[in-house]
Amino acid sequence: MASTSRSGSHCCSSPSITSNMGTASCQSIGVPPNNNQNTIPPPQNITPNSVPIPTPTETPNPDPQTVEATAGLGKRRCQDKTTKGRKQSRVWDCFTRPLLPDGKPDPDNAQCNYCKAIVPASSSKNGTSSCWSHGRNCKVNPLFEKPIEKGQPILCRDNVTGAPQYHKFNQGRIDEKLYKMIIRDELPFRHVEGYGFKEFLYEAQPQWVQPSRKLVAKGVWELYQSEKGKMMSIFAQHAKRVSVTTDTWTSIQNINYMVVTAHFMDSDWKLHKRIINFCSITSHKGEDIGRVLEQCLREWDINRVFTITVDNASSNDLAVVYMKRRLRNMNTLSFDGDFLHLRCACHIINLIVKDGIKELENGIDAIWHCVKFIRSSSSRLDKFREFSVLEHLNKNANVPLDVITRWNSTYLMLDAALKYEKVFGRMADEDAQFQHYFEEKDTKGRKRTGPLVEEDWRNAQAFVHFLKKFYEATLKLSAWKTVTANLQFKEMIGLQTEIDKKASDPSDEILQRVAMGMKAKFDKYWGSFEIMNQIMVIANVLDPRWKLQYQKKAFARVGIRPAKIEIITRDLKNILLRMYDEYRCCEAGLSQSNQSDGVAAMEGLELDDLEDGQAEILVDLMQERLENEHEMISNEVDKYLADRYVNPLVKGFDVSQWWRVNAVAYPTLSKLAKDIFAIPCSTVASENAFSLGKRVVDPFRSSLTPQMVEALICTSDWLRVEQPNFYSKPTTEELSLYKDLEELQKATAALHLGGANSSTTTAL
Repeated sequence: MASTSRSGSHCCSSPSITSNMGTASCQSIGVPPNNNQNTIPPPQNITPNSVPIPTPTETPNPDPQTVEATAGLGKRRCQDKTTKGRKQSRVWDCFTRPLLPDGKPDPDNAQCNYCKAIVPASSSKNGTSSCWSHGRNCKVNPLFEKPIEKGQPILCRDNVTGAPQYHKFNQGRIDEKLYKMIIRDELPFRHVEGYGFKEFLYEAQPQWVQPSRKLVAKGVWELYQSEKGKMMSIFAQHAKRVSVTTDTWTSIQNINYMVVTAHFMDSDWKLHKRIINFCSITSHKGEDIGRVLEQCLREWDINRVFTITVDNASSNDLAVVYMKRRLRNMNTLSFDGDFLHLRCACHIINLIVKDGIKELENGIDAIWHCVKFIRSSSSRLDKFREFSVLEHLNKNANVPLDVITRWNSTYLMLDAALKYEKVFGRMADEDAQFQHYFEEKDTKGRKRTGPLVEEDWRNAQAFVHFLKKFYEATLKLSAWKTVTANLQFKEMIGLQTEIDKKASDPSDEILQRVAMGMKAKFDKYWGSFEIMNQIMVIANVLDPRWKLQYQKKAFARVGIRPAKIEIITRDLKNILLRMYDEYRCCEAGLSQSNQSDGVAAMEGLELDDLEDGQAEILVDLMQERLENEHEMISNEVDKYLADRYVNPLVKGFDVSQWWRVNAVAYPTLSKLAKDIFAIPCSTVASENAFSLGKRVVDPFRSSLTPQMVEALICTSDWLRVEQPNFYSKPTTEELSLYKDLEELQKATAALHLGGANSSTTTAL
């Protein structure tokens, strides 16, 4: 009979050894060998790794890997064999009774199945203690270094403090760590069934029963559900308003996936992003995207969406229109949806630069062919490096090849190729293979563009210098771990200034045409204050280094008339006041309703006992107090705009931490600032999810279901990031209030105690 463990391994009953153990074993106990005895080969013991244990007839020095692999036999409990109603000890899996001359088993001794040593094992005198002692010290015996019994703690070091502490084996805790390892390290489920993994883990913790791939898949799904419950609790209790980014992607399974990423700030003003959905979608149409997004937000109970950041596709425009309509029906649309749709800044920069690249298409194609030539074979690359050494440049020279869909890779290719201009020129003069490459014709009879002449290199150099501003702006705005909302307007003004400068410079006609093509695309999305999403300008106003002063100078720099600048400045302040008033009504609604209820209760209690004239005075007094309170609240915006500026030359200034420190001075405005600074300027966070998706849904795991893909990607994102902190420290005013309440409670308790004592005295 055999018992089956969770990993599918089997343990067989202990082998029964007969007289054919060899002449040496018989002579060791003074008994001549008995060649007439029938021999029965002992059954193979199967370990968790399915490695057979060496039989007693095998070499006394088995392979070390076999010994390590079979070392678990002492732990894996076989089904207990019963002898006369008693369970037989596990030690007899590794020991047998030697045979006496008459062929009967020796009742007083036992023989090790591996080293053939004889130890006393009388049931009345010694028992199995000698066998256990020998097995623990015999290096070829599976009982060697027997693991600690379950439940017995061992001493280890704390990972944080280094102090000694007790560690107790726990199967469930190790299983959970395994599931997290599979998710974080993007490992396939079959990883747990690999021989190397089993051997390593059994050596590290022999007590742990290793699961199969099916149990791992089940554990990963349960972990996903558990982590999702925690995230839903966070959104329900703390993240009142979130900003959302979404995008779509098609996997190698030919399944359309849609990712939804939520962005918010915690009580420490640290920016967080969470992938809340990575689900399949029927198509890339706007209505379908909108419906799936609505379903996702309903599932997570997220009703108040601040902004939705998407790339510049017509289907995304329809999806945002659909969401605006649905949020308005749910009465959760903020600011009437004026700032809901935010276009990805990096995608707009990509469109602007692509229009400019068209003017230099021939020169860029020539450089691309040069790079393609040296990267097409190792011999050509070696030849290129030889020419590089001759020009006293890097002996490991190389130039990256661009990606057609990403302009920044084109910039990096041009920038790197310019460093080896002399090398390419020398190859054009001395390398016949390089020359012949540009004389070849394609199927349409056209020759390749190139090699480059001096004018092409000069145009490329000027273009790269021009593109550097756009490349740096893309790097800044594509960040998702730091605040970028207050940077977009500043970077936008810088790009517009650079475009206008080149467009009005007739000294370089080619670069002027490039700038004119860029300006047309720039004006389409960011050409005027009315066209752009004004929430980005408000984010710049909430930067204490700029406030409303920077906008005046910036708009004047791009050629807007002073009268128009005054109108824009007034509109910005009105927008900020409008947003602030809505936050005051929503965020402080509970406290205001409590105050109003208190006023009404006071009026109800007092009006019955007061005369008509006094009652009218009291009502007027309460109304005046409410008006004064509203005036004080409205002045919070004016107070911020009138307060001192922060020096813009301060290095390492963190706008979010400034608001964290000054949240006491601007209690409501700081809540608005927190939600605005959580807005992402790009959809890079969603595109990162697709990079993770490509690694999860690789050719070896293309059979994963969309539900399991979502579980792996979402849980991987949740486990990798820092957990948000929503604990807010009490302010000085709150601490003072708590102290007064404490003293009041003590006084009340003392008063009650004194009254009780007097009553007792009176009764006596």
